[in-house]
Amino acid sequence: MKRVCTNEKKLMLVGAMGCAMALCAPVWAAEKLVETIPGVDFQVGGTPIDIFVVGSAIEPISGIGFTADWTAIVADVENGLNPFALDLTIDLTAPTGETLNWNPIGGDVTIADYPLQDFKPGLPDVSGVGSFTWRFSSVGPPWIAGLSNVSFQLTTQVPDVVTVLNGSVQTGPQWDRPFFIEGISGLGPVNYHVIRFRVPVGGGYTFHSIVPTGNNFNYIYRGSFDPLDQLTNLFDYGLGNGFGQNGTPQGTSLIEAMLFEGVDYYYVTSQWASFTPGQTFVTTITGPAAIDIVLGDFDGDGDWDLDDYAVMTDCLAGPNTPPTPPGPVTPAQCLDNFDSDADGDVDLDDYQSFAEAFTG
Repeated sequence: MKRVCTNEKKLMLVGAMGCAMALCAPVWAAEKLVETIPGVDFQVGGTPIDIFVVGSAIEPISGIGFTADWTAIVADVENGLNPFALDLTIDLTAPTGETLNWNPIGGDVTIADYPLQDFKPGLPDVSGVGSFTWRFSSVGPPWIAGLSNVSFQLTTQVPDVVTVLNGSVQTGPQWDRPFFIEGISGLGPVNYHVIRFRVPVGGGYTFHSIVPTGNNFNYIYRGSFDPLDQLTNLFDYGLGNGFGQNGTPQGTSLIEAMLFEGVDYYYVTSQWASFTPGQTFVTTITGPAAIDIVLGDFDGDGDWDLDDYAVMTDCLAGPNTPPTPPGPVTPAQCLDNFDSDADGDVDLDDYQSFAEAFTG
């Protein structure tokens, strides 16, 4: 199960694969996307560069988002150890003069998220109509960052909606996990847990994951996920080893990302090393809406294939009829994994949802 709540303490329980009921945990500022403005490619070097972005949103603007592909033109190649912080900053000036500093964002070769898809709250509900000045600066030596496929987002604060997921990587499918954004760890193979999800409302979402002891690595993939091609479509990750640039302690992973409607995302929680025990985890996802988990990946390996189809057909019982699968699958597992409309049965509506998600 997953539990969803708002900051008005309203609760709703809905079925979800690999999840269990949990208490509503820390609340972050939810930012709803209200406008996306496309940009042009540019570079940031030793001299700050100003980009003027004209907004037309009628909602009060409390935050911004920035998406782009990052390329190292002249890069920090010190393995993310010194300096540890990312290498770009943004100083935003709103049309009516209010300012917001976003530091850091962007570009170390091993620490940065090559595909930037991030957000920053903190504006005092400014007007969204007029010209916003985005000043990009390079931090430290004269690194040169190339930014392409650029777009700028304006967001407005809305009530927080919190989804709490309980899961485990004590067992499960295995992979060799990414090491930062550009390499593969040599500490595997290790267990992982993956959910495929979409968001019904675009905006800023925060993923806050905790394990009881040890390290906690998490990843988000965009579009598709292949555990044998770990670096393709990886756009964000959380270092739950106590050395993340966002200051989280060991065992706590934090990912803050701008997510868009109509896109499949994959959230992966990974065991750290083959010689350390896999852990249970609690992940709190805060945003402008509850995430929609795409059900049907019964074995949790990131695909919807014939193995999952075989279990689906065992669970299929028809409308208003509880599933009666042969063991070892239980009726509760059938509902958690295949009851996509949360109506207490596995019927042809759920079969259609599985068929649409099928990847082979």
